[in-house]
Amino acid sequence: MTAGDLHVWRQRYDEADVRPAAVEDESTRWSRCYVSSMTRAQATARAMWSGEAITRHELREVEFAPFATGGLRLPVWLWSRLVQLAWLTGHSSQRSLRDDFRGRVLAVADLIESDKEDILVISHAGMMLFLSRELRKRGFRGPKLGVAKHAQIHIFERL
Repeated sequence: MTAGDLHVWRQRYDEADVRPAAVEDESTRWSRCYVSSMTRAQATARAMWSGEAITRHELREVEFAPFATGGLRLPVWLWSRLVQLAWLTGHSSQRSLRDDFRGRVLAVADLIESDKEDILVISHAGMMLFLSRELRKRGFRGPKLGVAKHAQIHIFERL
C-alpha cells in the first residue's frame, strides 16, 4: 500500500460495521458505561449495555497522519512499524497526534480514577493498550494488554 492507500483503508476500517460477537449484557455488573464516539465502539456498547452509555471523545482510537512518500508501496506491517518509530522519535509528521493521544489517555485515566464506582469502558485496541499501562502505573491491578480482542472484558481493580 502507499501511504495514501493506508489512510483510506484506515478510514474505511473506522467506519466499517462490527462483526457481531456473543457478549453478555454487562449492565448489572457496572454502575455506568463510557464509550468511544467511534461507530464500532457504539455498536459494541449497544450489545453489552442496556442503559444509556456516556460517549467520550477521548476514548477514540489512535490516529496517525499520512506520510508524504508519494507512490512508495510498503506492506501494512512495515507502515505500522514506521508509524511506531515516528511516534517514539517524535517525528514532526506525527507529534501533534501522538501528544493529543497521550493527553486523551491521561484524561480517561483521570476519569476512571476519580469515579469510585465500578464502570465499563468500551474503546479500541490502541487506546486500551495505553490506558491499561497508565492504570497499572496508577496502582490498578489488571492484565498487561497487547492488542485487545473485540468484545473481551479486561478487569482492572483499584488496590
